[in-house]
Formats: sequence, structure tokens, C-alpha cells
Amino acid sequence: MINYGTFFFTNIVSVTVFTVCLCLLAWRNRSVTGLRWFAGGMVVGLVKLVLQGLEGNISPVLGGMVTNELYLVSFVMQLLGLRWFVLRKPIRHWWPFVAIGLALVAYTILFLDKVPYISNVINIPNIVVCGAAAWILLKHGRGPFAAVARVTAVILVADAVIMTFRAVLTDMFYRQADLTDRAHTDPKWVYSLAGMAFLATCMVMCVLWFLVTELSKELAEQARTDPLTGALNRRAMEETALRETTRSIRYGHLPCMIVLDIDHFKHLNDTRGHAAGDVALQALVHQIKPMMRANDVLARTGGEEFTILLPNTTASAGIMAAERVRQTVEALEIPFEDEPIRFTISAGVAQLDPAQGGWEGMMRRADAAMYEAKENGRNSVRPIAKFSEAAAARVAAPLL
Repeated sequence: MINYGTFFFTNIVSVTVFTVCLCLLAWRNRSVTGLRWFAGGMVVGLVKLVLQGLEGNISPVLGGMVTNELYLVSFVMQLLGLRWFVLRKPIRHWWPFVAIGLALVAYTILFLDKVPYISNVINIPNIVVCGAAAWILLKHGRGPFAAVARVTAVILVADAVIMTFRAVLTDMFYRQADLTDRAHTDPKWVYSLAGMAFLATCMVMCVLWFLVTELSKELAEQARTDPLTGALNRRAMEETALRETTRSIRYGHLPCMIVLDIDHFKHLNDTRGHAAGDVALQALVHQIKPMMRANDVLARTGGEEFTILLPNTTASAGIMAAERVRQTVEALEIPFEDEPIRFTISAGVAQLDPAQGGWEGMMRRADAAMYEAKENGRNSVRPIAKFSEAAAARVAAPLL
């Protein structure tokens, strides 16, 4: 049989290494809130483990009661970390945490009164937390997190099974909560602890898997995003437009495209400085995004040129949308140094026509309409129709 003292010494060493590594990673990746929750849970779990290893050599309150309570707190913190990775939403219901708090208070009172059979007051919430975490992962683990969420859920279920076994073992042989140090020579007790230690190691590996997946997702998003404005970049728009037009042609719901450009942008840069131009670009995106539907796409496709893809939208609806954007921008005043920045936009609108070059043709025609708007006084919206020879040359020219 495994020697209890040796087992706990090696377990504390390994958990200390895991905890330090996770804390350092959490500190270096502070935007990954889930990792911070999990690292905090590991710190609490390490304190619990040290106290558990000293059971029999310290007071029963520390070695038994506080140990079990810290274990529950650690599991709850790890649950919050896992939840963050797969469900980026605020917690709406606080009653589960109230219930956990009441369970901790009840356990403290019953432990101090040395009431038999009280271990399940703390064991059952642990099992419920494991089950809840597994359910959240299976229900909400989607996209790049699907595989790691399923593996982690399996580990949590296995954890719940071992905890259930230990709860039954405690009720059968160690019903007095402050006498569990006598179980140190019980093979069932020690080997079940070893099983939980193994699963804890697997859980740490899964958290690292979650972190790598999160960082990979962020890198992929950065590769698709314009760093100045936060809009998509040209490559991302091309990929999205190709996917959307293929789907639209199949189902007959044609998209519309708006190409817009800031009027006299070079003059703004020359007279107010490039910082003013950057502020104008950021303000434009900030104004447009709240006006878009969930499936609309905004991209910066040139220096001061932006493209909006409107799935399942008629040309007339696209013109109305472009006009709303134009009016909003015209009324915009951006605080900057001693004088606010004001600017207008010119926009062109075109709907997909598979006979005229797919999404590339749609973008060229919207671009030509935008240049027609500029040639006719700026601060206006033009649909694709008849346009000047200069605009026609723009259509024939390759995209920037």
C-alpha cells in the first residue's frame, strides 16, 4: 500500500509546481479571466492539501473542518474559471453561491458540535459543483473549445464518482468527522486520494489546453482585425464575403455591400496631424458598429475606406442603411485638442449580381458608385447606376 506520508509529500510538491506555473501564466495573461480564477482555486487547493497532509498533527478544526471547506471553495473557483472559457456572460443567478455559503455555515456548526454523519453536508455540494461544471462544459463548449470541454467534463464526472465513493466510505467507517485521520492506513481511503490527485493533474493539463486554445483564438482574431480601429481587415472581409455570397446564391437571399470613404481625409491629416486622422477612423467605426445587425460585417479595406457587407439585404435597404450612416457621421463632433473634429463620408451601394463577377464585382461596383458620389460633391450616397468614365475606370482597375 502507498505510504500516506510519502504520498502527501510528493503530491504537495507536484501541486506546488502546478500552482506556481498557473499563477505565473495568469499574471502574464491577465486578460484571460478564466485562468486567473483557476489559478486562485489552485492556491486555495494547495493550502487545503497542506492542512490535509498535517491531519492528526494539528487540531481537528484545521485538519478536518477547514480542509473540507477550502476544498469546496477551490472547486467553486475552478468552476468559475472553466465557465469563463466557454460562456462569456455575467452570472445572473446568485442563489447557488448563497446555498454554498449556507452549507459552509451549517457544516461549521455541526462539525464543532461533533455531530456524526455530517461529512455529506460538505461532500454533496462538492459533487454538485463537479456535476454543474461538467454540464456547463458539455452544453456550452463550442467551436475551438469543443474537444477540451468534453475531455474536461469526463474528468469532472470521474471526480464526482470518486467523491461519492469517499462520501460512502466516510459514512460507513469514519462517521465522526474529526476522526478521519484514522483512515490513513485504509487502502480504499489512500488509493481514492491517489485517484483524485491523478484527476487533479489531468485537470491542470486541460486548463493549459484551454489557455493554448484561447491564445490561438486571439492570434487568429488579431490576424483578421485592423489594429487601429478594431474593424476586420481586407483579408477577413474577402473570406467572409466569399462565404456569404456562396451561401446567398445557394439560398437566393442576395447580400448588399456599402463602400464608404472619409471625405478630404488627406486634408485632415495635413492640417490637424495624423493623430487626428487616427481618431477620426476610430470614431467612424465606433459610430457604425452599434448601427449594424448581428450578422453584418464591417471591414477597413483601405486607408480611409471601409466596407460593410449586409447579408440578405435589398439594394434599397442598403441605400437606406448607408444614408443613416452618412447622417450620423455628418452630425458627429469628436473632441480633439482645442477644436473638435468634423468630417463627412461618401458611400456607394451595390447588390450582389452573380452575372457580374460575384462578390468581387459587387465590391467594384460599390466602389465605383462611391467615387461617383465623390465626383458629385461628396457627403452623399450613390447606388450603382450610370457613372462617369473615371468611375468606370475604377471598376476595371484591380482592387487595392
